[in-house]
Amino acid sequence: SLAPPSAGLNPAQLEAVHHLSGPCLVIAGAGSGKTRVITTKIAQLLVSGYRPSQIAAITFTNKAAQEMRERAKALVGNKAAKDLAISTFHSLGVRLLREEGTRLGLKAQFSILDSDDVLNVLKDAGGTTDLNQARRWQWAISLWKNQGLSPAQAAHAAKDEDERAAAAVM
Repeated sequence: SLAPPSAGLNPAQLEAVHHLSGPCLVIAGAGSGKTRVITTKIAQLLVSGYRPSQIAAITFTNKAAQEMRERAKALVGNKAAKDLAISTFHSLGVRLLREEGTRLGLKAQFSILDSDDVLNVLKDAGGTTDLNQARRWQWAISLWKNQGLSPAQAAHAAKDEDERAAAAVM
């Protein structure tokens, strides 16, 4: 039977490992044992009857996610580890959009643009070579999208010619 190696964990870490009634957020500084706590908790969840597909461990960096995957595999074995959802926030978001995006009207195959890509698209769509112009459009469009405005509503809300141009490429 799988037994999580909890030796050496402090009382607060043990509390996190044994907390099984709902989500558990582990926040601590670098080198404080977060990854060990989380991977030990994963093993504890499996011992307690949870299936690997019911467990998610989310972190910020690819490096941290890879480290967590490797440590989890060492604790729980290859078979259980391959069904665990261990990822970054970004990769989890992309996975959810790929799996459920069609319900939101997204195409099954979509691209995610970084800031430079967005600026290039805006420059092309707006017929400008001015990077600062494209940045102003990007800022305005982002603001309007965060406000839930459609392109037509954005055009109506535009305060000047620059914002009207941004609304036109929205």
